Amino acid sequence: MKRACVVGLGALCMAATPAWAAPVITSDSDCPSVPEVVSRLTGLLSGNSPGTSGAAHIRVQAGQMVVELAGEGEPAASRILPAEADCHSRAQAAALVIAAWLDNMPADSQAQAESVPALAIEPASLHAQSPVTEAAPPAPSRFSLGAAAFASMDDQGPGGILSVEAAWRNLVGRFGLATDLSFPLPRETNVGQGKARWWRPVLALALRAPLTQGAWILDAGVGPTLGLLVVAGSGFDQNRTDLAVSWGATAGLRLAHRSTSKWAYWAELRSLLWPAAQHIRNEVRGEAAKLADLPRIEVHLGLGCSFGVL
Repeated sequence: MKRACVVGLGALCMAATPAWAAPVITSDSDCPSVPEVVSRLTGLLSGNSPGTSGAAHIRVQAGQMVVELAGEGEPAASRILPAEADCHSRAQAAALVIAAWLDNMPADSQAQAESVPALAIEPASLHAQSPVTEAAPPAPSRFSLGAAAFASMDDQGPGGILSVEAAWRNLVGRFGLATDLSFPLPRETNVGQGKARWWRPVLALALRAPLTQGAWILDAGVGPTLGLLVVAGSGFDQNRTDLAVSWGATAGLRLAHRSTSKWAYWAELRSLLWPAAQHIRNEVRGEAAKLADLPRIEVHLGLGCSFGVL
């Protein structure tokens, strides 16, 4: 009778003991959500594995999913995976990484798990004994086309600008190159007894580099500009047109948000400097020439978007 009681108590104790102890799992996103990862992790862990204490945190950013792992008395580690569009696939991939970290995957776990896209890392690197941290893979070179609308301000007042650009990111390390063609709205200036209607399209070439990384990117750009000044007279005894070319420089800051798609949306503040002064001259025989100075410093603030082609 006593032996039967001892056996019964032992069975009750074994039943009351959890088969495994999951780490504390957190996520900064609902895709994947914590309950979904825990549900899939339950199916991967073996029933006779020892309890394990630790924590796992899931971050999704810039098209990647980072699983950060930390065990009691063990160095922290992180694993970088591609962020699939399907939330179920993300949850399954995160559960596989955590299960491998716990080293509790049963022999037939692959049969129990759903099929997920291949991970971008070798299976051996999923264990906690692998290097503590892994650097994110460098962003590939990317060609994009974009368009923007700017409000401008100079010593002659406000104006408007439409522009198109082509950009190459990460051409040399973190540095990229962008070329921009801007079309300002035509403007008028009083000169002597008439008016001069002038227009100055600008071609700019800028070296760009990101100052921050992540979904929100702040980058800076600087480079030369080429302006083509077109002037047409109105209200003069003889109305004439003229063309002139000038060199300048541009510098600016851009705050962009890049989603997992190929689109990027941004706001930019930039300035243009024209070192050589340009004038519109009205000459009348027997009178002193009258001049109208064109702006030498311009400030632009605008919104734009870009689409990654390559």
